[in-house]
Amino acid sequence: MADDQGTTIIIKKIKKAAHGHHGGAWKVAYADFVTAMMAFFLVMWIVAMSQPQKEGIQKFFNDPLKYMYGTDKIFSGVFPSNNGRQAVANSKAGGVANTSLQGGLSRLHLLATKLETGMTQFKADVFDFKVAPDRIQFAITAESLFSPGAVLLRPESEGLLNKIASILKNVDASFMVEAHTDDLPAEGPLYATNWELSALRAATVVRFFIEGHYLDPSKMTAMAGAEFRPISDNRTPEGRAKNRRIDIYIIPDVNTHASSNPSASSADAAGETERAPTATKSSSH
Repeated sequence: MADDQGTTIIIKKIKKAAHGHHGGAWKVAYADFVTAMMAFFLVMWIVAMSQPQKEGIQKFFNDPLKYMYGTDKIFSGVFPSNNGRQAVANSKAGGVANTSLQGGLSRLHLLATKLETGMTQFKADVFDFKVAPDRIQFAITAESLFSPGAVLLRPESEGLLNKIASILKNVDASFMVEAHTDDLPAEGPLYATNWELSALRAATVVRFFIEGHYLDPSKMTAMAGAEFRPISDNRTPEGRAKNRRIDIYIIPDVNTHASSNPSASSADAAGETERAPTATKSSSH
């Protein structure tokens, strides 16, 4: 292009190109920042916890399944100790299977807590309380049920067995009763070995539940362990006393529901109890 005087004029047109992609590096930096903040607040949260809560979290991360289903205590760590009992107390429906699962507790844990709470007065005689994914189990000292070397229930045992039976009546489950002895040989002509002694003791407890509280016989099993499943050292009197025990296993039925009025059933159970005869046979078992 030229003007009238013959001067050449050059016009440059600059095209503005779009900015190139920056690669999203800022997202990586932002993600690092968020992760660091999350870790910071997590540490602050843990620092503010009590020691039992810290131990509970540690147990959970060490073995989540064992913490949730196989611990010796039903509630520990991050769960307040009275959550289960409060859930049972607040139940209006009645049956364990129909109870609202407050605090994320399972029906199995609610039943276990109901048992544990109901047997508080017998805590000296009931021990080794455990919850597994498919069952609840606990042990009763043989001395609280039987006289030494005997297979007939002591009258003093009725209170504990009545309490257990009144709770079990409201649960759709199978029950196994397994009796154990220490490693001392059975005395007297009545029992050739500890197998006979433990088998008869287990059968006696089962009969009490069936005849005294009308539990379904088809769901009851009596088993003998003799001296071959110790949980303590048989070389000490304390250890032998702990090994002389009655284990009770509660295995809830699948897809079934408990009865809807446990309070009424408990009242009925109180009138159905059958006084067990005493035994006079003496032995170290």
